[in-house]
This record gives sequence, C-alpha cells and structure tokens, in this order.
Amino acid sequence: MEKSGFFNSSDGDRVYDATDFAAYFGSLVSNGIFYTTPTNLQVSPGTGLAVSVAAGSAWINGYRYENTDAMNIPLATANGSNPRIDRIVVRLSMINRSIQLAAVTGTPAVTPTAPALTRTTDVYELCIADVLVPAAATSIAANNITDTRLNTNLCGLVNSLVSAVYE
Repeated sequence: MEKSGFFNSSDGDRVYDATDFAAYFGSLVSNGIFYTTPTNLQVSPGTGLAVSVAAGSAWINGYRYENTDAMNIPLATANGSNPRIDRIVVRLSMINRSIQLAAVTGTPAVTPTAPALTRTTDVYELCIADVLVPAAATSIAANNITDTRLNTNLCGLVNSLVSAVYE
C-alpha cells in the first residue's frame, strides 16, 4: 500500500489521526530526553522510600512527554534481606494513550540486576535512572541512584534527522 500526506481534505477524502502524525514525527526525531537543561528529568532522592524526578520533557516513538513540576515517585517496600534495583522510566502506553513516569520494581537478590525494559508495540519505556534499594531501606541516598539518561541503549538524547545525518 502506498501512503502520502499530509494534504487538505476534499469532501472528507483525507482522514488523519494521531498515529499518522506520530509516525511522521517519529521518522524525524529519535527517542530520548530533551537536554535543554542538565536537570531535565533528573532523578534524585525523594521523601521516604521514593525518588523525585525533576521537570523536563522526552520524546517516544513520535509522541511528546512533558513534566512541568518535580514529581515524587514512591518505590515498593524494601526487602528485609536482599537489595534490589528499580528502574525509573518514562513509559509510553498506547493502550492508555499516555506517557507517564513510573517505577519498575526489581527482584531482590544478593547481587541484584535491573529489570528489563518493556519495548513492545503497546508499551515502550525509556530508563532515566536505576535505583539501588538496599535491604530494609526506608529512604534512598543520592549515591544509590545511577543516572541513565545519556545511555543510548536505555534512554539517550532526542536527536533530529537533520543533525543525525552529520554525525
């Protein structure tokens, strides 16, 4: 099937929806965070067993996300015996038709590993930080947060087709 666009409609012969625009913009702009400031979606310790995510914006598969205020993201209760690694993600859900911040809870273990990111046609996640949750923890220290925003395998920076050609 051939597709082209975007053209003005004549008697309703041209109908476009959000997926058409997302596909178009997704072909011009890569997934990642916008690095307008160094604190864009930066994760830091929150209140109690939580993290705080700074204001910022991201782009996933042609869809835009913006968080205008710092958000407190609660983490699951710590395991009493073993540490775990949680992931703080920006999650696109085609089912819910939204992009939101979320914590993905890891599995407690003597030597924990971060949980896998979900990257399907229905859900696509960008990891902005890994958080080590120590055994029996009631709060998170700054040195337990690993910033993954610049890691291109986990998140990366938004890049346009124009600048990508020259890299």
